[in-house]
Amino acid sequence: MVTAMKMPIESSRINPRKQPKQKRSIQRVENILNSAEFLIIKHGVSQLRMTDIAANAGVPVGSVYQFFPQKAAVLKAIMDLRLTSLAEDITTQLTDVRDEADARARLVDLIERGARLHRDNPLCREFWIAMSTDPDLGAMQYKAQEDIGALAMRWLGPFAGGGDGQGKHNRFLLVAVLSGAVFRAIAEKHERAWAMLDEWKKAACAMLFQPAQK
Repeated sequence: MVTAMKMPIESSRINPRKQPKQKRSIQRVENILNSAEFLIIKHGVSQLRMTDIAANAGVPVGSVYQFFPQKAAVLKAIMDLRLTSLAEDITTQLTDVRDEADARARLVDLIERGARLHRDNPLCREFWIAMSTDPDLGAMQYKAQEDIGALAMRWLGPFAGGGDGQGKHNRFLLVAVLSGAVFRAIAEKHERAWAMLDEWKKAACAMLFQPAQK
């Protein structure tokens, strides 16, 4: 089913023209988005064309434009779905944290899972490219990181140091932003990406939690 986290971005060029309501329309939009993902993986986001999406999906190009005004809107729809799935996964992984040691372990596991996703899924690299070249899509990046930081704070915050003020919120946001930078390096196959990941896992824990007991 096509449902997604709503991103508060005003630009009409990246928002859908309308939301599908009937079962047939929902299936058509899912088909369009699946087609776009396939083409992005095969040819890269820079080569994605609305006509190619339609041809691969087996629908008239007018059906694509019926829901999406341009390519950027298709990309945003895919990103919204991915972000919704990510938020659900984070919630599942962070519920029932027992203590600070467990919170540290959960944070490291989250970072490692994100790293593996960016290593194994070529869509991640293409999304980074899209966000770096399109200002409206780029605005999604910070909002998504802000949401992820707030979600992590909801579950890990009780075990983190620094009280409950804005400073703690900022640290969780910073962890989300810097994790994204490391993940991007992994997606782009930077030669030192995995070494940076090892250092970042330690730094992220130090940023959020009290020094580990020896």
